[in-house]
Amino acid sequence: MFVMFTPYSFIFFSIYLLFTFMLFSISNFYFYWMVMELMMLLFMGLSYTLFVSSYSQLMSYFLIQTLSSFCLLLSYVYGVSLLMTISMLLKLSMFPFHAWYINVTYSFPNFILWLSSTIHKVPMMLMLNSFHLDLNQKVLWISILLTVFISGVMMLMVADLRMLLVISSVGNNSWFLISQMGSLLVFLLFFMFYSLSLFLTLMSFKGMSKPSLALKPSSYSYVLSFWVLSLSGMPPFPLFFFKMLVIYIFLSSYGFNYLFGLFLLFNTFMLVGYIHSLMKYHVWAYTSLSNYLLKY
Repeated sequence: MFVMFTPYSFIFFSIYLLFTFMLFSISNFYFYWMVMELMMLLFMGLSYTLFVSSYSQLMSYFLIQTLSSFCLLLSYVYGVSLLMTISMLLKLSMFPFHAWYINVTYSFPNFILWLSSTIHKVPMMLMLNSFHLDLNQKVLWISILLTVFISGVMMLMVADLRMLLVISSVGNNSWFLISQMGSLLVFLLFFMFYSLSLFLTLMSFKGMSKPSLALKPSSYSYVLSFWVLSLSGMPPFPLFFFKMLVIYIFLSSYGFNYLFGLFLLFNTFMLVGYIHSLMKYHVWAYTSLSNYLLKY
């Protein structure tokens, strides 16, 4: 099963979702920041009810998120553009702050990994759209480009599908930012289908943290392959059309420039990384099955 909810888990998650919807109607930055921090506490409460180990990773996640939120508040109060940009990048685990997220969330339960990779990023994206924060655009674009590039290179070097999903969630932060720059509606559409694809991918793990250690060629492995390819944005899978929509809206709003061209180029590394890891998994699975049949 994907997750075993307890009554406490259900309460924490219900209030967490309620606060998420509340953020759409808040126009005061300080009230918004306070609700966002309450959501962080609810996230910790939910995580605590679902964890069976690795509490140290959970506390590391909490401390880093709290530090980034505190720096974000200070930068808003004193109007420091560079500190605000760095705080946002730390909170979203983008370059040069991507390594902590990969190391910490790899051991998270599937549901908490999904939540931290999707819904937990919404408050920051809504804040950027609602309050038009004064960000350092040069630093922001450097981070967007290097996040995609480094994620793609790292994905080419891993075979574990769970690690692939963790790294790709870092790379897709750049897509979230690009879509948010174009339109909030486009961001929400892209976000919903990305979240659905990641959710169903993790569902295909059959409750295993590392499917490559448990799954053999079966209907589950083919379903897993379908959703991994959907996450990659390959045509004709659903997420491809939403990525095209993001590109179209961004170009309509800002026009084409060399930075966006580099962004699209670096995304090919991520695409190849998805396919490369998926092919490694299937080669391993079929080789294991052949050896098993020859043995018996």
